[in-house]
This record gives sequence, structure tokens and C-alpha cells, in this order.
Amino acid sequence: MTEYYGLALVDARAAEYVIGSDVYGPMGRELVPLATDADAADFLKDHKGKARVTFDAVTGEMLAALDAGTFE
Repeated sequence: MTEYYGLALVDARAAEYVIGSDVYGPMGRELVPLATDADAADFLKDHKGKARVTFDAVTGEMLAALDAGTFE
């Protein structure tokens, strides 16, 4: 997948994702992929994200909550 800052291709399983930010994708709210831990921490702070998650932590319920605008 393409990571947010450098637009480089990264392994989706290795990326870290931020949910609940003020950055929207073409389909609305999204998990924003970042290549490194440091990038994810910066993005979370700079874009008012709610949480950082790994690929393995993403669930169907989490994705459904994105559409509803809830990020608990």
C-alpha cells in the first residue's frame, strides 16, 4: 500500500495505521497508513488522530465504526 508521508509502497502488514484523524480519503474516514512508528506518532499529533493500530489489530467492527465516526 502507499504510506501517507513519503507516498512509498510499504507492506500493509508492516505499516502502522492512525484512526480518527482529520484527514479523509476518497471514501471518507480511513485508516491512514504510515511507514514508521515515528511517522505514526507525528501524524497522530498533527492530525488529531484518536489511536494508532497495527494491521493485526484491525477488525471489522473497527472499520464499521470508521463509517459511523466512532473511534473507541
